This record gives sequence, structure tokens and C-alpha cells, in this order.
Amino acid sequence: MKNLANLLSILFLLSPATHSLADLYEGFDLAGKHNASFGRENIQAGSSSYGWMSTWQIGKGHATFSNEDIAFDNLYSTGGSAKVIGERKEQHIGKGYLMRQLSEGYAGSVYGSFRVKPGFLTKDSVFGILFALPNVEEMSPKNALFSIVPKRWGSPFGMIGAGGRTFKITDGSPCQNGEGYLVIWKMANVPKPGDLDSVTLSFWVLNQSQAEYFSLNNFDERKLNLAEPGSKENQVSQYGRQDIKDTKRGIFKGVVLVAFNYNVTNVLFDEIRISSKSLLDAIVRKQ
Repeated sequence: MKNLANLLSILFLLSPATHSLADLYEGFDLAGKHNASFGRENIQAGSSSYGWMSTWQIGKGHATFSNEDIAFDNLYSTGGSAKVIGERKEQHIGKGYLMRQLSEGYAGSVYGSFRVKPGFLTKDSVFGILFALPNVEEMSPKNALFSIVPKRWGSPFGMIGAGGRTFKITDGSPCQNGEGYLVIWKMANVPKPGDLDSVTLSFWVLNQSQAEYFSLNNFDERKLNLAEPGSKENQVSQYGRQDIKDTKRGIFKGVVLVAFNYNVTNVLFDEIRISSKSLLDAIVRKQ
């Protein structure tokens, strides 16, 4: 078993399509059966994932492997995704989240992306990616270190922020159930442990045609920032930016990345990446 693991590691290091770019990756290319629950054999981590110090753990609700891939033309994808399902309550659907610890910390400029496809949405549905301290009892965008949320409570739009300091999107094109989206994010001036700095968070939500349009421009940040909010291919569905002044919040080794939803039937998460190099390296075009 140890020799097999070493062999897989060597083969993965030689792969130009993934490891040569992002510092962290999960494409959910799992060996298990469709709808198999996370935590069981072969449903713990994708075969090509790296940058983690643990396997995926279910925090609340339920999570299963889906053989559905959230794919975009021109963008690399390994196939498969994680379906996160909220707890069934008497009057609504509660929280559902899947989490995994980072094996390395990140400081300075940090870039990332992930793909989502929500199920049926209500006014109070929430979903997105959170960075949080481990062993938080009630995981939520409200107590996370950082939140990247394409859909927030009480609005069709999303938000980005840290704790109570958030930027709420008020215009653009909201996420629709059954549609796949590419979410891109950037954090500038992320402090090292113990340091203090002013972090700037930005994120962009792109629909299918927008993701393919901006891939042809190598996801140029200037062009993303100049694009108007909307659903047309040369627009961005949502854009937000928030400055968090004088904070010790960071992305440290051992922090958990959380695929989170609340009051949604289910949300597919796919192609999670973090890069310390560039925005393009955090998305990865096909070779």
C-alpha cells in the first residue's frame, strides 16, 4: 500500500495539467460509486487532490460523490463533484457542509477558484466556500475567517467578507438552480500567523458563457474588474470587494476549507483550487 501511494505521488508530481500550477487542488475524481457517502472507502479524497492534511469530513447534513462534472469549455476538469445536502428540518432545510484541512498556510497575495451548481433555492438559501478555524461547533459565514458566498440570506445575490465585515452584492445576475458557475477569488495582503495587515478580498461569479469568454482572455483581472454586472458573456454575474483593515485573520496551516450550504436541497461543488502565483494559475485552462 505504501509503495502504491508513493507511485501515485510520483505520477501526480509529473502531471503538467494540475500540479505545476495551483498549490492546492480537489477535483473530486473519486473511485467510488455515484451517490456513495463521503467517509466510506474510496469516498474520502479525489485521486489527484493535493495540498491537504486530512480527508474530507462531513460536518453537518450529508455529502455524497456525484459523477456529474461541472465543466466549462477551455477549462481543465477531472470529472466528478461533491454533492452537499442540508439537514432536513420540519419547516426548512438546515445546514450541510463538507470540510477539509489545509496542509500549508498562505500569505501575501492568494488566488482561488471553485465551481458550484445549486439545487432549488429560496430567499434564505446560502452557499459558498468558507475558511474557518477547526473545531468550530456551528460553522457559518458569520463566524468564518473568510466567506466567499455567491448566494446569501435574504437576497438573490451573494457576499464576501470576514465575520461581520462583509460586502453584499446588490446587482448583477443571481445564481439559478441547476446552473453551473465558476467562482474566482483573490485575497491581497494576507498576514502570516501573528502579523497584522489590511486584507483586500475580491470575488467574481461567472456563468457558463462568461467563464468561457474570459478564459479566452486568460482571466485578465483588469478585464474582469471593468466588466459590467449582468448575464451577458462579456459581463460578470456578480462582483464584490471588501477591505478588512488591521486584521490577524489569515489562511494558516490547519485551517479548514468548508463547502457550505443552508436551506438548499443540495449544492454540487467541484474543482477547488488555491494558488500563490496568479489568478490564471488558480483556474487552469486546458493544455
